[in-house]
Amino acid sequence: MGIINKFKILFFLLPVIIYSQEINENLTNFSVVDTLIHKVQKKQTLYLISKIYNITIEDIRKYNPQIKGSRLSRKMLLNIPVKREFLEKTTPLLVKNDTIIYDSLKTDYFKVNLIDSTINKKFIKIAILAPFKLDQIELDSVENSKFLLKNLNLTTVSLDFYSGAINAINMVKKSGINLEVDVIDTKNNFITISEIIDNKTIEDYDFILGPLIPRNINQLSRAIVKSKIPIISPLSSKEIEINENVVQSMPSKLNQRNRMLEYIDLMIEDEPDPCVMIIYDNNHENIKQQLYERFPYAELINTDENDGYVDPKVTDSLLVSTKNNIVFLESENLNIITSVSSLLNSQISSKRNISMLTTFRSDVYENENISFEHLGNLNFTYPSYYMPIYNNEKIDLFNNSYLEEFGKRPNKIAIRGHDIILDLILRVANKKKFNKSIKIGETEYLQNKFNYFPLNKGFINKSIYLIKHEKLNILEIK
Repeated sequence: MGIINKFKILFFLLPVIIYSQEINENLTNFSVVDTLIHKVQKKQTLYLISKIYNITIEDIRKYNPQIKGSRLSRKMLLNIPVKREFLEKTTPLLVKNDTIIYDSLKTDYFKVNLIDSTINKKFIKIAILAPFKLDQIELDSVENSKFLLKNLNLTTVSLDFYSGAINAINMVKKSGINLEVDVIDTKNNFITISEIIDNKTIEDYDFILGPLIPRNINQLSRAIVKSKIPIISPLSSKEIEINENVVQSMPSKLNQRNRMLEYIDLMIEDEPDPCVMIIYDNNHENIKQQLYERFPYAELINTDENDGYVDPKVTDSLLVSTKNNIVFLESENLNIITSVSSLLNSQISSKRNISMLTTFRSDVYENENISFEHLGNLNFTYPSYYMPIYNNEKIDLFNNSYLEEFGKRPNKIAIRGHDIILDLILRVANKKKFNKSIKIGETEYLQNKFNYFPLNKGFINKSIYLIKHEKLNILEIK
């Protein structure tokens, strides 16, 4: 039985043809046409200022050598290298003493709704590469198939991602865009990917979404590095080999941490002397040091020095009732996260509040053994590439549509598939090529937002949410 039939049997409602092909793109930096003077306002950070002008933090540092670290003082004057596309969109420019000044208090950074944008390219051809590994499923064994699809693995991740993408594709087709979508099973296999590269032409694609696995992205991008077709890495925040034809759509762990550190710097300005504890393991020595530089009086607890055990008597003795207690938990170990969050929750009282923060929230936090209630009681705060909310009006509409089509509620991977494919298609429809679409600025959908910045090679999405739990609610920190 061919691979197409296998796919139809397993996912009855996925109208798909499985082929093979790839993608890449020319990258161009946009020229600086002038330099503005920005007057730093209260609570503005390098990150926020970079978003206002749609430039990188590195751009700001390059033009302002007086900046030390990541702290900015109120009313500091910064030289801002303005790009042409910013001036084209902006009107609140003033001239004082022959100096151009942009009043950032009169406008927010631009967030574009591409769903209502002009369609300038009506035929778009794309490829989706994922390790469906359908050849490993015994279709004659219903029980084996149900077991495989019930448990999280490469196949279920791929199918969830693809189902969300299909939902977005069906929606886009109704808008008048003609799509040709080739869906390719890489099987997570080096030889299969090599065959895909060797046997198919790629220049007709507007972009390739995938493969999902970083090493497969690397294999593909190296093989077609001279192509002009963009290869989009959809699901990984791990480092990938950024060639000129590679786009990392998920903010890197480093970028997420830097975003959180900027927020922490604002916390210090508002409250310079909280009671701080840093709980960490040996794998997080570097971020521990960065936090310790900001809080040199913090108490340090290395969980690896005591076999992952944190003594409740120690934490109880360090927490106070006269100040806010801030605990940084820098570990991706499930047992440590579970035990520490439970321990801290038990030590909250009417006279003693405790807030728990981390500079990177790994997927381990979604384990059912970690109490959502405990995280809410601890006002757990962290950076995230997606907004973990499932109950607003937009999400409800998508949930109903997805449930009707696939017979189950979507998870975050399905929603990610929906958001990223919708964004990519609309960018190409609006600007004709992906590399030109980065002029657009930030876009946002159900749970994900995208704002791509050029690197020395390739692009990376730097849109990051700051999330805070409050009891049973999840809030975005603006």
